[in-house]
Amino acid sequence: MRRAFASVSVVLLLVLLAVPAAADEPAASDDVVLLAVEGGDLGPEPQPREAEENRARELAGYENPEVPFTWGAAWILTFAGFVGLALLVGLYWFGVYRPSRASDAS
Repeated sequence: MRRAFASVSVVLLLVLLAVPAAADEPAASDDVVLLAVEGGDLGPEPQPREAEENRARELAGYENPEVPFTWGAAWILTFAGFVGLALLVGLYWFGVYRPSRASDAS
């Protein structure tokens, strides 16, 4: 009985969390306005990223391509994923596996 209640509770919780997320998405409608102008002046062509006269080169930090932030973030997220996996396995071990073994032995 407890397992059925827990399963239903988890499914109900997931449904309740999914409904507001689905409501926040914009609905597809015909209210979209495109601001493209055919043959109009769209401004100058962008300069190549590595061009010396490109002023955005200094602003965006293109002149010093060291190890990107995403490289470090990938390791941090990998570590966090392994910690989360270990926590889930531990919770399963202590919350489900051990009690089921204890009830089988008695």
